[in-house]
Amino acid sequence: MIRTNRRFTHGFTLIELLVVIAIIAVLIALLLPAVQAAREAARRAQCTNNLKQLGLAAANYMDSNGCLPPTGTDSSRNPNDFSMKMKMLPFIEQRALYDTFNVSYYYNNAVNWTGTCTSVNAFLCPSDAYKCNRAMSASPGSAYPFGESNYANNLGTCATLTGGNMDGPAYSFSPQNPQISVPVTIASITDGTSNTAIFSEMLRGNNSASPGRNAVYSTSITYSFPSSPALSGDLVTTVMALSATCQASTTVNAFTTRGYSWNYHNCGVGGGYSHVMTPNKKSCAFSGQGNPPSIKEATLFGATSFHSGGVVMSLLDGSVRFVKDSISPATWVAVSTKAGGEIISADSL
Repeated sequence: MIRTNRRFTHGFTLIELLVVIAIIAVLIALLLPAVQAAREAARRAQCTNNLKQLGLAAANYMDSNGCLPPTGTDSSRNPNDFSMKMKMLPFIEQRALYDTFNVSYYYNNAVNWTGTCTSVNAFLCPSDAYKCNRAMSASPGSAYPFGESNYANNLGTCATLTGGNMDGPAYSFSPQNPQISVPVTIASITDGTSNTAIFSEMLRGNNSASPGRNAVYSTSITYSFPSSPALSGDLVTTVMALSATCQASTTVNAFTTRGYSWNYHNCGVGGGYSHVMTPNKKSCAFSGQGNPPSIKEATLFGATSFHSGGVVMSLLDGSVRFVKDSISPATWVAVSTKAGGEIISADSL
């Protein structure tokens, strides 16, 4: 008699299959935050490197030219309305791009379209995936998108608070306002380059009236400014009062211009940011400045990012710091001024 071996195989039962799926789901739930954290760490590292390059570029520009580049010009008298970043292009290995510009024309003149519409990776933070998507119309049916930006230069606190003077490491060519037209040299940065910020982050506008870090609140902020320049001892108090005025605003405006062009000097576009608000607070605009704000030297646009807990900031000595949202207003003001005489402890940033 011949015997045959029969092997019986059993598939998964429904219950076993559901258990396996549940285990996989739990593993994914456990791993996903770690994967996302690793990706954000990589994005933050890239952002840190970008800001380090900008800080070094500013230092090298100052060594080569004896002063920092201006943050803007009086465009009503001089077509040169380029940002500080444009003037630093040769120092971030972008000499060819720099050579495309003709400074006898405005940044968005047809002769400057090639450069103005070029996207520069060193000016973009990968943690901010939003795009402004603004473009220049060349002819019916055609348009050129601007090169966008996430980085703004430090204007200090607010020129209106300090008698029209700029207390940060920035100046502007303005025949109407000679007090803000004095070039900033290494000798004028008496607080020290290691204690003075030059660039930080700025989220691009999201063109919506929804609250959030991208949002810009009331464009009609009014404030009773001091009749005389604020002294260093009173400046922090005055800055905090102005910040509170902005933070109390509840009107959110659709805003598209912040960061839409790295090459334009206006605040809220490709120009400066202020140290009135500590990081990742509401940003506001003064009454009468329009959209975008037309004033280059005074702004309520603060440092903002999508990094958890703070922003990346570069200093004039080329170093980079991650500044927590919880930084004290006094320290935030101190690191913004070039000659405020404040003492910043090593562990305060």
